[in-house]
Amino acid sequence: MLIGNFRLHPQKLICCLSLVGASLGVMIPKAAYPQTTSVPVIRILRVTVAGGTTFKLQENWFRQSTEITDNNKKCGVRTGEKFFVSSISDNRNNNAEYREGNRLEKIRDYYTVTFDRPLPCNRTNQTWYIFKNHVEQLQAIPIRR
Repeated sequence: MLIGNFRLHPQKLICCLSLVGASLGVMIPKAAYPQTTSVPVIRILRVTVAGGTTFKLQENWFRQSTEITDNNKKCGVRTGEKFFVSSISDNRNNNAEYREGNRLEKIRDYYTVTFDRPLPCNRTNQTWYIFKNHVEQLQAIPIRR
């Protein structure tokens, strides 16, 4: 084969290179961004139930807030208040239950939460329980400038 007889076909060449590049991108999706780092997510709980709700300590998670006489073991919050969360568990796989009369409380209906800062009525940062239907989880990603 002589070099003089060699002809390039740019359309075929570009098409083949595109197919190879696309298939490599699908097989190795993170190859283009090997040095990216994960961005921290800020988690927030917002109280959504009308009339507010109550955060409860572990020994009282199943009680109605009116049944908890020690104010250090509960914390009432208003509708619309937002709290920065340091950890949250949805207790989805926990089957613990508490039955009192006709009332049945299930731990999976509650979030287990710790906060970045103490709650307004709390002097120490402890683990609290909150009824899932009374709050909404929000997430924010910080923007770097």
